[in-house]
Amino acid sequence: MPSPQNRTILNALLVFLAGASYGFIVPTVKWAMSIGVYPFDFLPLQYLVAVAACLGFALVRRARFASPAKCAKMALLGVFTGLTSICYYQSVSLLPSAAALTLLFQYVWVSVLIEFIVERKLPSRSTVVAVIIVLVGTLFAAGVFEGSIGRLDPVGVMLGAASAVFYALFLYFSGRVGTDQPPASRAAMLAIGGLVVTSLANPACYTTAFFDLNVWPFAVGMSILGVILPTTLINYASPKLSAGMVSVMASSELPVGILAAWMLVGDAPTPLVLFGACLVLVGIVVKQLPVLFAK
Repeated sequence: MPSPQNRTILNALLVFLAGASYGFIVPTVKWAMSIGVYPFDFLPLQYLVAVAACLGFALVRRARFASPAKCAKMALLGVFTGLTSICYYQSVSLLPSAAALTLLFQYVWVSVLIEFIVERKLPSRSTVVAVIIVLVGTLFAAGVFEGSIGRLDPVGVMLGAASAVFYALFLYFSGRVGTDQPPASRAAMLAIGGLVVTSLANPACYTTAFFDLNVWPFAVGMSILGVILPTTLINYASPKLSAGMVSVMASSELPVGILAAWMLVGDAPTPLVLFGACLVLVGIVVKQLPVLFAK
């Protein structure tokens, strides 16, 4: 039987893999676009596949479902994931990979702002330092110091910033909505919420992309990488780890996303952009240091 320390290491690696799976979203979107398949073609179908898989798993596990009111609240939580996907995928399609990823990671300071607005809770010193580091890293990653920021699509920048806001809202409310429900049923409700909002964004995909055989491999692949696999791994491992450890290990999305886009689709970051992305990671670690070293 593995020791407690080994179990902790294993669970941390599972969360790392969950974050890494998110990282492959960027090169997958870029690859799809290179053959004429665009995010809105497969995004609703991605959530359709996820709903079918999650409901099927919940039925096999005989997971209990909450009252309709609680299920509706969890589905509304899934709306934030759907909105994150809509904004993020479009941002990835308009911006260099490193810039889109770094904009998403602004959720670090946005979540602090949300907590302050809702709870009137002042951030700790480590959080303030982390936010400063993240913002400086963002300036590097956005190309401010090499004069390339003017070449960034402003719509892509706004969508990337919006994805950070929606993701921060999801993280904030996910710790407060449906936490007493089985992971299988909770995942199913989240997927349903994401399906509703992405379908409203592009209902035409059910009469066009639905019958395009080139779209389905991306719909299935993105469903696995962006919904099913990370949700399953995090739901299993995160209850056995501190919140700080989960945040730090899941931030593997940023370096994996940049490296995967570089290696798989040739979207290479400049050294200054790479330095900025590393600073963002440092900021995430700094924010969680008090939790990681708490006794």
